[in-house]
Amino acid sequence: MEDLKNSTSTDTASGIPQLTSESVAFLLKAAKWGKFLAILGFIVTGLMVLAGIAMSFVLNMVSEEVMPLNMPFSPKVLSVIYIIIAAIYVIPVFFLNSFSNNVSKAVSLSNTENMTTSLRSLKNLFVFIGISTILILTFYTIILIVVGTAALIGF
Repeated sequence: MEDLKNSTSTDTASGIPQLTSESVAFLLKAAKWGKFLAILGFIVTGLMVLAGIAMSFVLNMVSEEVMPLNMPFSPKVLSVIYIIIAAIYVIPVFFLNSFSNNVSKAVSLSNTENMTTSLRSLKNLFVFIGISTILILTFYTIILIVVGTAALIGF
């Protein structure tokens, strides 16, 4: 019985793929591009927050005669929505940055813990993007159903 447990644990451990020098090079290349995209994402997020704040001031300063938008809500609401979108956008950028930093540390220090952390961040990035995609597709489907129903009824 003990032999069966030992052979099973050995088989499981030997069945785990090992990182080759080529796969490490691919990870480092992915980490460099990830770092570039993460930095760009942080810059874009900062610009979105600044744009949301500026939008609040600019739309409040513009008079009703000049602005023919006829918005049903306050310009501050639009500004807050824009800042919320920026806050949501920073989440996957943070995961990408964490992946990139930890892969570089893991390879330079030969640290398994950093590699595990980097792969966890990559998993979290994909989970976030997957859930976001499902939510957006659901939202679009609901909008299509509502608009299609309204068009059929004749509103």
